[in-house]
Amino acid sequence: MEHYDVIVIGAGHAGIEAANICEKYGLKTALITKNQSDLGKLSCNPSIGGVGKTHIASEVDILGGVICKIGDKSAIHYRVLNLSKGPAVWGVRAQIDRDLYAKNMQKYIKSSKIELIEDEAINILQKNNKIIGVDCINAGKIKSKVVILTTGTFLNGKIYFGNDVKEAGRIGNSSSKELAKFINKNFKTMRLKTGTPPRIYTQSIDYDILDPQPSENNGIFLSYFTKQNTNKNINCYITKTNNKTHKIIRDNLDKSAMYSGIIKSQGVRYCPSIEDKLTKFGDRNGHNIFLEPEGLNSDLVYPNGISNSLDKKIQLKFLRSIKGLEKCEVDQFGYAVEYDSVDPRELKNNFETKKIENFFLAGQINGTTGYEEAAGQGIYAGIHAVVKLKKAKLDNKIFERDNSYIGVLVDDLTKLGVTEPYRMFTSRAENRLKLRTDNSYERFATNISTKIFNKTDYNLINKNIANEKKIIKKLESLKYSPNDLMKKKIKVKKDGKIRNGFEVLKFLDPTTNNFKDFFNIAINQKLLTKIYFDSKYEVFYERERKSFDQLNKNKNMNLTNIDFNKIPSLSREILEKLNKYKPVNLHDAGKISGITPSALFQIIKHKRIKGTKVA
Repeated sequence: MEHYDVIVIGAGHAGIEAANICEKYGLKTALITKNQSDLGKLSCNPSIGGVGKTHIASEVDILGGVICKIGDKSAIHYRVLNLSKGPAVWGVRAQIDRDLYAKNMQKYIKSSKIELIEDEAINILQKNNKIIGVDCINAGKIKSKVVILTTGTFLNGKIYFGNDVKEAGRIGNSSSKELAKFINKNFKTMRLKTGTPPRIYTQSIDYDILDPQPSENNGIFLSYFTKQNTNKNINCYITKTNNKTHKIIRDNLDKSAMYSGIIKSQGVRYCPSIEDKLTKFGDRNGHNIFLEPEGLNSDLVYPNGISNSLDKKIQLKFLRSIKGLEKCEVDQFGYAVEYDSVDPRELKNNFETKKIENFFLAGQINGTTGYEEAAGQGIYAGIHAVVKLKKAKLDNKIFERDNSYIGVLVDDLTKLGVTEPYRMFTSRAENRLKLRTDNSYERFATNISTKIFNKTDYNLINKNIANEKKIIKKLESLKYSPNDLMKKKIKVKKDGKIRNGFEVLKFLDPTTNNFKDFFNIAINQKLLTKIYFDSKYEVFYERERKSFDQLNKNKNMNLTNIDFNKIPSLSREILEKLNKYKPVNLHDAGKISGITPSALFQIIKHKRIKGTKVA
């Protein structure tokens, strides 16, 4: 009988990152998947990143993960979301060639020491509530010290096309029914839902009447280590629904699995189906649809924004009411997916289950949604499996809420649980000014080693860190009086304060030429942007800390006499949850899944305005 240190079940984003990091740390690792051809499959949208999501992906990247590196190797279109705002909320989003991504990921995994097992796990083997292995259909019993389960949407998975229901984890893949029996027997579970839009043949789309969205070639990539993208970059296109589209959908809601009553589980709030959009935001004239090519050599387009579970005939009818899609042909219709997930409060904060020792869960099984959230959980569970087997020590501070988005995600899941699929937003983090994509390497510096990076990457990151320290030291040694700065046309108060170069940096236009002229120091634009915002945000870091302290001081604030609906700055989601759960105090409000630090501050502010004493 084969014996492994770690067995990872499921080869999606969570499973790949878990297996990869375990193997890098020298553990004998097996990765079980039903079909090797599904390894690295982008099961829904052909893109990686976005606000909040890129933040997690950048942390995975600097922890030794692969989602960003393989993403850049396979990218065919880039945009940086929120570029007009501060860097704390910038989010790189890359369109990915599906075939390239799968090909590159499979090549990477097969070149590693990870043993791929094409089989189906049907049972988890334990003795005295401790993992001893896995039982598979073909291979039988396989011994292991640790098991990491990353089943995605496959546990008792069902897909819905209107009233047509099939048992599947996604189209073309059977659900995991036997494994689901073990999970439901041993843990508290719930049913959750996600969905996907139809796939349209590109040659049936009239692009001439649509607005192109070109790729942004600004040298910003997903991975810290990417120097250039050599793939051809192509356009996406934008269209939108209209009143005719809306009428077709509204007239046929009884043919939607979500609205006919067949599906009773909770879907993803911030990636709503088109039925949800029309029901909840019915006053809008139209909803944007982003037509995203699935690859350089693919004849399919992913219409982002119209996920649905309508009858196939109705789908085609409403699609053809949309500008540019009047003659469209569909390869695969959209559908909803319903699946079992585990209440994440069944987990310790290292993602090991409380009931079974050395049994870890990661990805959508923990009630999340999204590739990046899954990848973050996979590498997190993998690292803690490594720690559990005493193959590495871990500085626990790197995964605290104030240091990482992965830390925020883990804390939210294990303490608050979920009532709907969890998605990461920058608003969930109390210290988001510090948790930027450009400084992940700094926050995780204690974890950087030759075990998780090849020599080239390891030398690059250490060289950059050393260079940054040298430049900061030089800046801090430079001194400027208000008169010195005014002579250089820098407007400051005539307060007599002597400022060092780092403090002065925030007053400059951050170009490499300006920096060189002013300080006589050579620097690259990537590093300059990073330290410029460190300088600019320095004063706000202390404010964030004080705000966090204020939340703790006011945790016992009485909320029983507050009408939350009279706080105009609270979102629809926040109001819905506050009115549903009716928290007694601020501490109870903070324990409600989805209630953000910003919302708690707004409540405190409202109480202050109303004359209630606030700490």
